[in-house]
Amino acid sequence: MKMMIKFRPDSISAARYTALMGLLFAVSAALNWLESLFSAFLPAGMRIGLSNIAVMLAILCVNVPSALLLTVLKSCFVLMTRGATAGAMSLCGSLAAFIVTALLFRKTKASYVLTSVLAALAHSMGQLCAACMLLKTASVFAYFPVLAASSAAAGVLTGVALKVIFPEMVKAFGSTGHIR
Repeated sequence: MKMMIKFRPDSISAARYTALMGLLFAVSAALNWLESLFSAFLPAGMRIGLSNIAVMLAILCVNVPSALLLTVLKSCFVLMTRGATAGAMSLCGSLAAFIVTALLFRKTKASYVLTSVLAALAHSMGQLCAACMLLKTASVFAYFPVLAASSAAAGVLTGVALKVIFPEMVKAFGSTGHIR
């Protein structure tokens, strides 16, 4: 018996699903590009994490498998625009953040801000794990306190942004999630 992952929920048509996922990917790519403009003003390796808003919206408005697909596509975009190292770092960090976000949104009543902060911390840990493997040294974890502080600040920013954006997405597209 084959197990099939169902990306498109029964509640929306294929055209609506494709449009929504295309929109979420475009928003993710645009926010990722916008973040790169700010990264020159931030300490090495730090990003705001705005593109994760699209993944959080996918978890809330579509479903978890679609959000995972968006997470992988987002990392492919980084791979194509910034190279293999950035792509690997993005994938490891994004998958860690995705797991935390999916678990908290689906299994708890954690707020958007708390979820976003914990996802940002997981993203930083995922990236440090990738850096540890790429550089073959655990000394990269010495950078965690700096990343943790910036992750907490970025998580608050993205959590507040999600709290503002999500009700508008529900009005525009509907949702299988619920407003917190």
